Amino acid sequence: MYDSIHTDYHKSRKPMKPSEPILVIGHRNPDMDAIASAVGYAWLLNHTRPEHYVAGRTGQVNAQTAFALEKFNVSAPAIETDVHNRVEDVSEVIPTLHEGQTLLEACQLIARTRRPAPVLDSGDKPLGLITGAGLFATFADALSSTSVLALAKEFDRPANTAVDATSLVLRANEFVQDVVPQVLRNDHDDFLVVDSHGRYAGLCRKSALLSPPHRQVVLVDHNEPQQAVPGLQEAEVTEVLDHHRLSTVPTAVPIRFQIEPVGSCSTLVTERGIDLNQTFPAEIAGILLCGILSDTLIFRSPTATDRDRAAALSVARMAGLRSAEATDDELMIVIAELGNELLAAGAGLGTRPVKEIVGTDVKYYEVGGSRVGIAQVEVTSFSELTARLNDLNEGLQVMADEENLALALLMITDVVRGNSRLLAAGYPRLASALPFPHLNDGTMDAPGVVSRKKQLLPTVLAALSQLA
Repeated sequence: MYDSIHTDYHKSRKPMKPSEPILVIGHRNPDMDAIASAVGYAWLLNHTRPEHYVAGRTGQVNAQTAFALEKFNVSAPAIETDVHNRVEDVSEVIPTLHEGQTLLEACQLIARTRRPAPVLDSGDKPLGLITGAGLFATFADALSSTSVLALAKEFDRPANTAVDATSLVLRANEFVQDVVPQVLRNDHDDFLVVDSHGRYAGLCRKSALLSPPHRQVVLVDHNEPQQAVPGLQEAEVTEVLDHHRLSTVPTAVPIRFQIEPVGSCSTLVTERGIDLNQTFPAEIAGILLCGILSDTLIFRSPTATDRDRAAALSVARMAGLRSAEATDDELMIVIAELGNELLAAGAGLGTRPVKEIVGTDVKYYEVGGSRVGIAQVEVTSFSELTARLNDLNEGLQVMADEENLALALLMITDVVRGNSRLLAAGYPRLASALPFPHLNDGTMDAPGVVSRKKQLLPTVLAALSQLA
């Protein structure tokens, strides 16, 4: 079992350090290929570059991906809900005082840390800060006196008598961008940070909040900002590896950027590994194979290329699906069997919640200032649709309302026969502009359409552009 991409790095967020792993992550609502390419590419980068990389995901794994992960004994990468800078990322744990300790101890602590001294109550909740300026103000009268006893008496006073309780208190899990306006209006240079229970979590400089570090991110299987992990605008994208249309995130410096017209991002990861003379571990190879099979519908999708087939054969051999002496034809039989198992694991409507059906595999696009969402679900027969049409239409309308979509589409794909039906919600004139026949049950017929990326999306974009 591999180890470098298994790190549960974000079980609890910690202050960013120069050695923080670079995040390798796919698009929102991750599918099999997004998970596989993140896992495979993180492994490859860790074995070919000096930096430390870790795979992540932006949401729950779907049934198809869960099947593949279990079959090849691979743990799902850790969930990354966002890459926003948080207050805790730039806070420091400075030694503290408790009420009852003396001003002498406060002086000693400030002299040692060169930072204000947080003063806490018995429950570790902050009472405020003691600053150097505050200490001088407290000692002003005693310092102007000729009496040594007067100064000694001041040193013995409780530290909490010199506390400045007016400093802004920040919560550790707050986004930096949300607190900056308050910070700019505040005269202090240091701010107390507390956890969700109000207990002391550290101290934060104003300068750190105004210039926080950026999380480094490698994007796989997407390059559109609206499909990326939330907070990407605050991160530093260092690389993109993708097979979709070009709609890129802005970067401050040139980066490695590769988009290729193949059926799966897992194909690109496989090819990169072969170019670098790397052999993926059997379990990683198995996951990459599943990524290829899923995105190409076992090479039946119009997006499938000879490169996808060649990559599939390569990782199938690395995964040990057949003996080393097996021919390509013999190996392709086993690959097809795995592909059928994989697609069957994720296909079907059954009793799945509507929100899961319309929300598990959905991608959002900007079209002429309007937002469009296209979800896709796979079935083995359109006969499953009849019993679910009403609640699917309702769920699609809810998604359109909640996500402020001008058009929401659900693409129901029969993976056995290679056809699709469409459901639409949103502005009626947009749905009526689509060049698909309307059937009696209210669905639209899309014969031969199985690829959202190569077949449906261009048709939708072309139809909607005529209305602009």
